[in-house]
Amino acid sequence: MVATALNDPTLQEFDRDVLERAKVSGRIEQADYDEAYSRFAQCMATSGKPVTLKKLSNGLYRIENTPLADGESVQTAMSIVTQCEKGTTNEVGELYGIQQGNPELLANPYEIAHKCLEAEGIVDSTFSHEDLRKIMGSPGSPGSTLEDRLPFDPYSDEAQACFVGANMALGKETS
Repeated sequence: MVATALNDPTLQEFDRDVLERAKVSGRIEQADYDEAYSRFAQCMATSGKPVTLKKLSNGLYRIENTPLADGESVQTAMSIVTQCEKGTTNEVGELYGIQQGNPELLANPYEIAHKCLEAEGIVDSTFSHEDLRKIMGSPGSPGSTLEDRLPFDPYSDEAQACFVGANMALGKETS
């Protein structure tokens, strides 16, 4: 995956340096990932859309975005994110996320999250990845939150690390 990423002619210097080191060492280092997110956050702040980064127990970051300004479109905000990802988290963040959260390269995000939840002792074998998919994919009864429907706190640091590692963003629900 690193070799494929290195073939991208649009890679910026930071990405190329990190990926060249990863090609030799066999892994992207936490310090490089941290630097990528620091650069991303700085770009977002400079662009007027500051983000808050929360480092999770597996070393991955959960990003809390700034709410849209009055009259601002989602497309405008996403174009800023896309610009800030270039040369920061686009390649390095994605590959480090796979390295930390999905080293088996599983395709099903619910399976990825479940394996992590089980490894962390958050769920046991009686709760399957299909159970997770069904609960997370349904709205539940009126007034019930995801916290009410799951047998664990999905917003705990450990659970969030599993969801971020599975590339699943989980915003806090309100009932």
